[in-house]
Amino acid sequence: MRVHAQRGICLQEGDNKLWLDPGRARTDGVVTHGHSDHLVSKAHMTQPTLEVLKLRHGRSHGQVAPMGEQFRINDFEVTLHPAGHCLGSVMVEVNDLLYTGDFNPTGSVTAGKAEPRDCDILIMESTYGRPDRNLPPRQEVIQDLWAWFEAVLHSHPAIVGAYSLGKAQEVVALANALGAPVAVAESVARICDIYVRHGVPLEYQHLGDISEKELQDPRVIVVPNSKAMGKKISPLIKRIRDKGARTAFVSGWCSFYSYASQGVEAQFPLSDHADFQALIDFAEACHPQRIFTVHGATKELARELESAHGIPSQPLGSSPQALLESFTTLHPSS
Repeated sequence: MRVHAQRGICLQEGDNKLWLDPGRARTDGVVTHGHSDHLVSKAHMTQPTLEVLKLRHGRSHGQVAPMGEQFRINDFEVTLHPAGHCLGSVMVEVNDLLYTGDFNPTGSVTAGKAEPRDCDILIMESTYGRPDRNLPPRQEVIQDLWAWFEAVLHSHPAIVGAYSLGKAQEVVALANALGAPVAVAESVARICDIYVRHGVPLEYQHLGDISEKELQDPRVIVVPNSKAMGKKISPLIKRIRDKGARTAFVSGWCSFYSYASQGVEAQFPLSDHADFQALIDFAEACHPQRIFTVHGATKELARELESAHGIPSQPLGSSPQALLESFTTLHPSS
């Protein structure tokens, strides 16, 4: 089997090809989740991801693929498994190969968790693939977020900037668990609606249904991060902030960068990706003979997996010469 990265990840057996997270619309592809850097039409995807596709791209369409049931694309046997990244996100198993896509083995309230699977070949994302990219324990971050909510909501609204798919719904669920009233921006509400249709219990009001005066009352207000901070802040959110509301940003990157210059008063490193140690632990638990790294700190993660953990690894390149069989030459003892 050949494998290379070129506008997606291409698996090839003879004349047959299968594309994982393809860079353009194609029927012989699998889309792992609904974030815009992965989302294309025509490909195979879960029902929630298809609904996000239709929401964001209008008449675009795709082919619904089942979770946990084997199906065929060309002559490839494909099975999708939960990735824990956002609703409908998947890892892709093809014969003895596993592609993680963006994945979260720690688990979340609204999207479950990714579980390791035995495989011969592992292709894994490496967003936090550097040894210094470790996150604090998730439950500690949640406790800190709850404590901030409780402190702010004594007298002010708590504005939270979060990615509109995945992170925003997690924040809504955490605010619900605290019993705090929640209002969300329309773009967040439309995706929350998809979550609710698929059985995720979220309670929220639409921001547009609440008067600006009422928005001065204590409540959690969840908006896309671009509308809560920086130069493109929503005029409504700016007015609420000017009258005393407090603002936070929720992202794994909050562990490594400060967003204070963008008007953020609190930041919480809640991530829907595997951090460095989780990547290492997941890789070892899958017992692969070979690993390819993609999307992020690919060189650093591959170097660590090979040198410190003895698993033949390399970044997945665009050259068609990047063959799975090449590991036999590179690592004759494997």
